[in-house]
Amino acid sequence: MTPQIETERLILRAPKEDDFAAVLAFQASPRTKFIGGGDANRWEAWRGFLAQFGHWALRGYGFFICEIRDTRALAGRVGVINHEMWPEPELGWHLFDGFEGQGFAYEAALAVREWAHKTHGLGPLMSQIHPDNQRSIALAERLGATRERTTTLLGDPCLVYRHPGSEAL
Repeated sequence: MTPQIETERLILRAPKEDDFAAVLAFQASPRTKFIGGGDANRWEAWRGFLAQFGHWALRGYGFFICEIRDTRALAGRVGVINHEMWPEPELGWHLFDGFEGQGFAYEAALAVREWAHKTHGLGPLMSQIHPDNQRSIALAERLGATRERTTTLLGDPCLVYRHPGSEAL
């Protein structure tokens, strides 16, 4: 069972089928250009959506749906993923259209980072960010992450940012 984390403004919870429309809109949007998306059809988006459930079942962690506490609007997804081809677990975030610039990703990422350490002993986590994704780079740095190295991920250039360890929690 996926846990639920509550912050001052957010409820971070398990994905559910009713979330698919928001995820589909995100997957089909240009907002996914730095994570290999932007042209997903409904079938590809559905398979990716189902993979979230499998990740939780296999690893015991994954992406949480970020729900605004006051309005119940879906703001995005934040969580820890460790795909088969990943070098280690990664703290990642995806905000849906209209929710950037309000501190939601920062608030959720801090809570998830602490949860991942306390419940799974994970960390210091890394984030893999495309070098042109200036908003994600800025967020990683605001979270206290530092650039560790340059590499490639699925054939694209990638910057690896290292988050602070448990001493920062």
